[in-house]
Order: sequence, then structure tokens, then C-alpha cells
Amino acid sequence: MKARDRWFDVLGVLAGVALPPLFYFKGKQTALPLFMGALFVFFFYGMVTARELKDSAIDLAFKALGLLYIALPLAYLAPLREMDNGQWWILFLLVVIWSSDTLAFLTGKLMGRHRLAPEISPKKTIEGAIGGLAGAFIAAFLFNRFAGMGMGLKGVSVLSIGIGFIAMIGDLAESLLKRSAGVKDSGSIIPGHGGILDRIDSILFPIPLLYYFLLCQSLRWGG
Repeated sequence: MKARDRWFDVLGVLAGVALPPLFYFKGKQTALPLFMGALFVFFFYGMVTARELKDSAIDLAFKALGLLYIALPLAYLAPLREMDNGQWWILFLLVVIWSSDTLAFLTGKLMGRHRLAPEISPKKTIEGAIGGLAGAFIAAFLFNRFAGMGMGLKGVSVLSIGIGFIAMIGDLAESLLKRSAGVKDSGSIIPGHGGILDRIDSILFPIPLLYYFLLCQSLRWGG
């Protein structure tokens, strides 16, 4: 196994940490310049350090993936928060995803028979996935009704099923990365639960999904 380049890791973390707050304080127009600047720094660092080309290329790919896969989706929380009832929509998103994860786990545990993606995540089942989608819809329906989010049944159905499905893909995407790296968890910072990425993997992709859904609704109705 190749030795880790800690300074390169620090550069990647700093770039990822900087993106969401810049997105919030400076607006969406900062995302592309920051991303391009970070890519330049990554390539420059990879060229001037005495490392094998293969190692530099792999690290460059993962640093860029980290920005696109983790930092950029999280950055969408800023414009999402600035929308009408933004704080409620963020809570809506979390409740729907957590409900989907919980019901998927329970359904899979009690009724799971058919494997969903055995090579990526052996414990996930088709029955669990269906239960997760049902959990997403139920949570969205109840939240929309009692919090007065103003969506009709069609909007609740489309948005909840979309969030539930995309959240599952996000969970499987992180499992794919872990399988390819030959590790069980993304880290050990949370005892018994793995790394932080293991806790937020299903949230990442639905954040921009919800933002653009609400943006399209706003443009449609002239809000």
C-alpha cells in the first residue's frame, strides 16, 4: 500500500471545507472559480512533488471527486436555506431521508429476501428499498400536511419518491467507493458508526435535487 501524502490530503480537505461557506457568503458564482483553482493547485502539487505518476494521478482523481461528490452538494444548503421557508425545507429533507432509511432498515430486516446490489452492499434488499420509498412518501405526506408546505398530492409523491430513490443511490455510491478501496467504513471518528461520510452519504445527492425542484416550482408559478 502506498504511503499517504498528508499535505496533499490537507489541500483537499481545505478546498472542500472552503466551498460551502464561500457558496453561502459569496454566492453560486464562486463555485466554478474555486473548483478550477483547486484543480490547478492539485495538479501543480502533483507535478512538483517527488512521487510516482500513478500515485499522483489517483490522488488527483480522488481530490476532484471529493469536491464534486461531497463539497458541492453540501454547498447547495446555502441557496436552499435562502429560499422561502428554506429552513423548513431543509428539515423536510432530513425527515424524509431519515424516515426512508429507518423504514428501509426495518422492512429489509423483517421481510428482506431479494438482494438489491449484492456486490456493492450485500445487506440491502429490494424489499427494504420498497419500504424506504414508502417511508419517504409517508414522512413527506405528513410533514407537508402538518407543517403547511403547500404541496399537492402529486408534488408530494414526485418529490418524496425522488428523494427516497436518490438517497438510496447516494448510499450505494458510498458503498461502491468503500468496496473499491477495500474498507468497511469511511473512517472511525464516530465509534460504532464509522466516518462522517457514512452518516451523510444518503443526504448529499438529494440536497441539489430539492433545490432545483423548488427552483423549477418557483419559476413555474412565478414565485
